[in-house]
Amino acid sequence: MLSKDLERQLGRVAPSGDGRIAYHPCAVTLVDGSIHERVYVQDAQSYISSWGVWPEDDPGKRYLDVSQVAVIRESADRLPAHIARAIYEAGESGMGYTVFTLVFRDRRTQAYLSGNAVDFVTYPAGKSAQDVASVHPHRGRDDHPSSDATPYSWCLHGPGVSTASSKRWTG
Repeated sequence: MLSKDLERQLGRVAPSGDGRIAYHPCAVTLVDGSIHERVYVQDAQSYISSWGVWPEDDPGKRYLDVSQVAVIRESADRLPAHIARAIYEAGESGMGYTVFTLVFRDRRTQAYLSGNAVDFVTYPAGKSAQDVASVHPHRGRDDHPSSDATPYSWCLHGPGVSTASSKRWTG
């Protein structure tokens, strides 16, 4: 469970998602002082309803123990929430992947190939979330999309996730 203070902090992070599920792409500071810039802080029940397998049972996922989180804030690495929502609402481009092209304010574009969690991308040199003007979901497959392999983590909270039970999610 999140403390009231962490709940308030999480509440300040604009969610993304497709209407069925709300994602919270965050940066977190752990009690040991380490900072993780790409973390989905997610309600455990909505996570399992969407993904169908716990992070510890999915070799492609990383996870953090919610009991070790000291601070939650918006991640500077995330896509703007309205851009990510447009990608989620468009759905998968194919089985288990999503292709999209970001359009920046200077009209340059960058295509991306991602799994189905799309909030975190590596921006081109000199670009950031503030430079994103729009997105074209499902476009860019033939434009040498960046296969963004920068890792992110899941941090689950809610009923059934306690310090004792979440240890199974921290390896």
